Amino acid sequence: MKLIAEGAEAKIYLKGNKILKERICKKYREKELDVFLRKTRTKKEAKLLSDVKRIHVKVPRLFEVKNFSIEMEYIYGEKLKNFLNKNNYKKFSKKIGEYVLKMHLSNIIHGDLTTSNIIVKDGEIYFIDFGLGVETKSLEQKASDLLTLYQNFKSVHPEFNCWRYFLLGYKRKETEPVLHVFKKMLKRRRYI
Repeated sequence: MKLIAEGAEAKIYLKGNKILKERICKKYREKELDVFLRKTRTKKEAKLLSDVKRIHVKVPRLFEVKNFSIEMEYIYGEKLKNFLNKNNYKKFSKKIGEYVLKMHLSNIIHGDLTTSNIIVKDGEIYFIDFGLGVETKSLEQKASDLLTLYQNFKSVHPEFNCWRYFLLGYKRKETEPVLHVFKKMLKRRRYI
């Protein structure tokens, strides 16, 4: 087993052709609270992965969920962050829009929607890391998901107009209220 990433909430190990995501103990938290938070966040993430798979958005396949860990499929691919180029950004941006549309219409929020959390394998995109994800009907949380992606596109891929093509996949009559809230959030951000 090899440690391949470590974040604030979890350590990610490569275990053969599987990923083991293990939520780490926070010593500064009261023990009972820490156990409760790690358990509930682990279960929530596993549920979101299952729910997203059910709506035909590609995510890693789950193998086992324990109290503080999730064992899942390792997607042998490349982060979209490193894969986007002038020849493919339109296609992939639109596809992201179509998938995020499916998630939002199913009231699933990714929570950390960036091109670092999307893997490209054999021309297909897979969403990973739903650790900050939630199930909600909240327009604000859906708009916040969009704001995270918008800012990621602008800062990491400024040479491409990814947002324009994302909207081709995402924008529908049903998403107009979300986009309205997103525009308000964007205006507020510009003045901060």
